[in-house]
Amino acid sequence: MTSPLSAADLYHVGVVVSDLEATAARLSAVAGYRWTKTLEYTVPVTTPAGDLEVPFRLCFSVQAPHLELVAEIPGTLWTAAPGGTTHHLGYWVDDIETVSAELSACGFAFEAGPRGDGPPTFAYHLDSGGTRIEIVDRAMFGDWAGFLETMS
Repeated sequence: MTSPLSAADLYHVGVVVSDLEATAARLSAVAGYRWTKTLEYTVPVTTPAGDLEVPFRLCFSVQAPHLELVAEIPGTLWTAAPGGTTHHLGYWVDDIETVSAELSACGFAFEAGPRGDGPPTFAYHLDSGGTRIEIVDRAMFGDWAGFLETMS
């Protein structure tokens, strides 16, 4: 069986935090990161437990390796991990449905994806050891570096 993901397509490490601005400032001070503007939007999401309207607040580091800081959303899978550790690994993929099915076959349970009739643009999967993977449609960000610079 071929791998559903390619290591070369890892494009960010996601960290869910209780204080977005304070965490960004601290990482800037200790590692020199610059950040995009804070992005705020609500996404209709489906999960095995039901449908949600998820109010995201997040930012990305402009420099690689890229970090995604996500403001904690209580009562969802976007809650801060104990000790503030990594929440997920984000990978670009070309076919969300196929890769999502392959991850499920590899033991990564589906956790969440967009709700609606259109083609899926992302999905979250979690394995029994606690490793969470986010897959994102590569077509959403044709020029990732340009997006980051424009948003900073």
